[in-house]
Amino acid sequence: MLPVALSGFSSSAEGVRSVGWVSPPGVVGETWLVTLGAKQDSVPRAYRVMDGELRAEEGPLPFRSQVVARFRAASQVRVVRAWRTLFGVFAAVSIGVIAVAFLSGSFQLRLVLSDSMSGTFERGDVLAVVSPRFVELDQGSIVVFHYYDTDRSTLVGDFSHRIIGGSAETGWETKGDANAVPDLSPVLRQDVIGAVVGWVPKFGFLIQPSSLLIAALLVLVLMVAAPEIRHLRTLRNGKK
Repeated sequence: MLPVALSGFSSSAEGVRSVGWVSPPGVVGETWLVTLGAKQDSVPRAYRVMDGELRAEEGPLPFRSQVVARFRAASQVRVVRAWRTLFGVFAAVSIGVIAVAFLSGSFQLRLVLSDSMSGTFERGDVLAVVSPRFVELDQGSIVVFHYYDTDRSTLVGDFSHRIIGGSAETGWETKGDANAVPDLSPVLRQDVIGAVVGWVPKFGFLIQPSSLLIAALLVLVLMVAAPEIRHLRTLRNGKK
């Protein structure tokens, strides 16, 4: 560094993040000091060496030095990395919450395999089902439940039908919207898997909870790793 007095030079209250010396191109015997404050929105300041002292330059820089360009590029990289880290944390937390909901049974995706609710949702649609602990069941609710025969000795299967009567105490009366008659057996409280809170038309047989979670994890890994891969590739190409 040049042995000069720092006249007019001040680091200011915000502090100085970067300092660099530069000689303007095409100018002999002139040296400048360029600084950048610690805040992200700081503007580079230039100090010219005059008579053995550093004096602050008023107005815009008389040249676009490589130092200033480097400062700005470094600031942009820091912002991009901060946003990428924030997004990665948000995505990881979101996937973790979804995974816990799946594993605990609080949230499920169910595939429609029959036409009993045709007109409302169709075969191949995917239902979003929430545990009955989190929703209040009433007449008109669409529920997914274990359906038994009339003497409850045999499990027929899991149905997704609408509640048309009854209560949690006596058992719900259910019916598929496309069926002519109600289901023969009442649905008891312990039979209910969850309430349907939405569905995705024609999302279909390609989607299952396990494959959906794996796909989300792969997308997260690719999004986080892609910038680093591009950076390494750029460095490698630069060395050739």
